[in-house]
Amino acid sequence: MRFSSYYFENHFSDFESLLRSKGEECILKKGYEITADNSDLYLYYIINGIFKLSLTHQEGAIKTICFHGKDSIFPYSLCRPTDNEYKIESDILVLTAITDVLAIRIIPEVFHKTMLENPDFHMAMTDYCIRHSNLFMFESINLCYNTAFIKTCNFIYIYTQYLHGKGIKLNQAEVGEIIGESRLEVARALKKLRALGIVSTSRNGITILNMDDLINLCSYRHN
Repeated sequence: MRFSSYYFENHFSDFESLLRSKGEECILKKGYEITADNSDLYLYYIINGIFKLSLTHQEGAIKTICFHGKDSIFPYSLCRPTDNEYKIESDILVLTAITDVLAIRIIPEVFHKTMLENPDFHMAMTDYCIRHSNLFMFESINLCYNTAFIKTCNFIYIYTQYLHGKGIKLNQAEVGEIIGESRLEVARALKKLRALGIVSTSRNGITILNMDDLINLCSYRHN
């Protein structure tokens, strides 16, 4: 298997004009949350900014799933508003703006009709949902069968190669929320990687000193 991306962007740039014609521009301030408790639920097409998708357990534990950036759409389950059958995102997950976000918000019924009237856009949405499904399958295997150390190695590779360059900065506790481990387990894994001379850490983030050795410790490879 290969690594799956935690960051979604540039999927719908070809449809920006179409989406602008179907909704209205809005600004969502950093910290704004979208949950099932919102009085009005929309689909959002991001023009600029980043949202985090996470799951909050009933006992308070948080599992970060992925991030959505420019030219992505969320919550995508609302694209098929049929008798509330497809609503998992808005029911159990929370979307949080980690930057100010400029977006186009679209009423679910309008979005659904737009998909039906535009086969290319419909196919793009299908591909988008499949990419998310691939991430969920990767996460299921990663969480169930890998040790905290290997999960940390997997994530450090993805983070340094893809997420950090997008301006997403994470502390050890936030890394733990993504890989399903405690901050202490992440700290132990980083300590071991520093001792092996594979990474160095600082307030500014993580630097990979030996990429080949890190890749050899990972359980998957990337495209």
